Amino acid sequence: MKRVGIYTHNFRFYHDVVNVLKSWRIKSVSIDSIDRLPSDVPIILSSNKDEKVDAAQIRADSASEAVRAAIPFLLGKEMFIRLIIGIDPGPKPGIAVLGDDVLLEAFEAPSIDGLISAIRGIIKGYRYSGCIVRIGHGDAPNRDSIIQKLRTVSIVPEIVDETNTSQPHKIHDNAVSAARIARGSSQFHDPRVRSRRRRDILEVEFNTLQKAMTS
Repeated sequence: MKRVGIYTHNFRFYHDVVNVLKSWRIKSVSIDSIDRLPSDVPIILSSNKDEKVDAAQIRADSASEAVRAAIPFLLGKEMFIRLIIGIDPGPKPGIAVLGDDVLLEAFEAPSIDGLISAIRGIIKGYRYSGCIVRIGHGDAPNRDSIIQKLRTVSIVPEIVDETNTSQPHKIHDNAVSAARIARGSSQFHDPRVRSRRRRDILEVEFNTLQKAMTS
């Protein structure tokens, strides 16, 4: 599995990047010399206050932005051709991101305003040629509120049928539903999903980042 190199003199940036990478289950290594880059490190992260170096480098102020920009390099590319953001509308909306059919992240936002803030970070952080935002058609009041707020940041989402996205489990999982909305299909083709715990569904049903990095 490839690792992310961290080359910085900014202690706060280093600390934040390490924590973000751990939360994503991405391995990292501290880089002391650009002349001795490990062969399994395709990209290094630095703060904007650090010097530019003669190597594949991402310089940013935000740790989340830096890590998102680094993800394509871990998959053997510099950017995604297509980024798809899926939204499961509700008071605590689900949000999921697909990059060239790889599920990169899926989580629940604490509020609609929190969702908009998360989408801003996603759009700013990832590197891609084109981006599509899809939102489920259910929960009309919250759906319409989200659409209105998205328009204030120049995003007009596609509305898709989210029928069955909360199945096969009785307890609705907003993040799983958002991933299915991003995919554009609510149909299930893998019977193993019904016997899995909710936290394992994404690993079974999608080509996740962890799978893609080890394939």
